[in-house]
Amino acid sequence: MSYVKATVDKLLKGYDIRLRPDFGGAPVDVGMSIDIASIDMVSEVNMDYTITMYFQQSWRDKRLSYTGIPLNLTLDNRVADQLWVPDTYFINDKKSFVHGVTVKNRMIRLHPDGTVLYGLRITTTAACMMDLRRYPLDEQNCTLEIESYGYTTDDIEFYWQGGSNGNSVTGVENIELPQFSIMDYQTLSKKAVFATGSYPRLSLSFKLKRNIGYFILQTYMPSTLITILSWVSFWINYDASAARVALGITTVLTMTTINTHLRETLPKIPYVKAIDIYLMGCFVFVFLALLEYAFVNYIFFGRGPHLQKKVAEKAAKTNNENKSRLESNKVDAHGNILLTNLTNEMGGSDMMGALNDPRATMFSYDSASIQYRKPMTSRDLYGRPALDRPIGHKKSRLRRRASQLKVKIPDLTDVNAIDKWSRVIFPITFTFFNLVYWLYYVH
Repeated sequence: MSYVKATVDKLLKGYDIRLRPDFGGAPVDVGMSIDIASIDMVSEVNMDYTITMYFQQSWRDKRLSYTGIPLNLTLDNRVADQLWVPDTYFINDKKSFVHGVTVKNRMIRLHPDGTVLYGLRITTTAACMMDLRRYPLDEQNCTLEIESYGYTTDDIEFYWQGGSNGNSVTGVENIELPQFSIMDYQTLSKKAVFATGSYPRLSLSFKLKRNIGYFILQTYMPSTLITILSWVSFWINYDASAARVALGITTVLTMTTINTHLRETLPKIPYVKAIDIYLMGCFVFVFLALLEYAFVNYIFFGRGPHLQKKVAEKAAKTNNENKSRLESNKVDAHGNILLTNLTNEMGGSDMMGALNDPRATMFSYDSASIQYRKPMTSRDLYGRPALDRPIGHKKSRLRRRASQLKVKIPDLTDVNAIDKWSRVIFPITFTFFNLVYWLYYVH
């Protein structure tokens, strides 16, 4: 034990942490490896992800080589403050920390040849720029960029331990995310050139594919069912305004609520997402179902009666003009209307028809003039009893009543045809919309 203590004291004595190993010579090769403990969260709102990992760096420092002890020396984490370590940082880091329970999670291990292994347990939140045009049927690439902050490639070089076979990154197979599946990961080594020089950079990239099961249950299926529910109004009677309007407004408000809730969980991005297209399509179908009843209501209570009313007013106007024309004829001193002028207005056939009608008025005429006298009593008309006259008036009244009813009640064939066609057109169009949508975005 005393020999080990003396060896450590000897290594640290006169050690200058301000100078890198082999200062003025070849650059220091720093190998890196990562053991991923967990990926805690992937946020579309902030466009970042949080990862907890064991981050190891190794390099050779000849000043720390020793003899006489054939063992590796694992030292207290506070020794790291007395040794030179690379100035490594994460480029796309937003917030990071080294765990400190129960002590600061750092490891220093020395090898006899001077190789140093420096390990940290780090949780970092790194930026991940996402393209959400195909959301939630999208795939994202999130990277972790590692670089030297101050040393250029003249002083330090980074490389992945294990090379291109992927042994430098472990633990990926054991990670489970609620919304994503890690399809693949890739390590990359490159150089970043800035105005101050060329710096070594390592990159770890994750290919994430979003799991659509959550969105099927929470967004797509409710939206589809709400759209189908709006079609129930096509089977409700056209005069049940309260039921059809309430159903249409309820479905429209429900689709608005789903849209609002979705926007709260996503960033304010300028482009349209795949789920926006689907929800907007469902909203259009629901809104058109409400407008369909507005059209039916207009046909039944608006246009039809309005046109019939115009026809009735036109007929009444014509009858009034004819009546006023008849009343404008001259009347003699006895209150009898002279038919001299009527002969000019009525044709011969009309006059003969009037004269041949026994139920009309009786005409008496002489060689001087033709006079119209007051209507005769019912008993004078061919000896018909007075009881037969109310029956004639009743029939005439029924005919006029039927004519009035015909004016007020519109033709229902147009109204029923609109609902029948809507029952077919809406489902077929919505099915075609779903077919095109899923074929485009899934493949």
